[in-house]
Amino acid sequence: MSKLPLAAAASLSVLAIATAASAHARCDGDFQLLHGNWVATRYCQRVGAEHVANRYHEHITHHTVQSSDMTPDEFCRWHNAEIETSTYCSSYN
Repeated sequence: MSKLPLAAAASLSVLAIATAASAHARCDGDFQLLHGNWVATRYCQRVGAEHVANRYHEHITHHTVQSSDMTPDEFCRWHNAEIETSTYCSSYN
């Protein structure tokens, strides 16, 4: 009888983890899937810009500490011509 509560607790914890993992935003370019519709969001624009920054071993942050850190304004000064960052950088130009 003691195995049943243990199995129920284990299955509930697995379900909780699976639900939390699926709660992340889903982006396709600048668009995020919200309630079944693709909507352009600032979040997905930032994700795209961070992918470009990672490719160049850079980091976008408002508080620069390391030499690889760049403010969004500095990042857009150098990467505005790239198609993946043009929407994100439009507010910084």
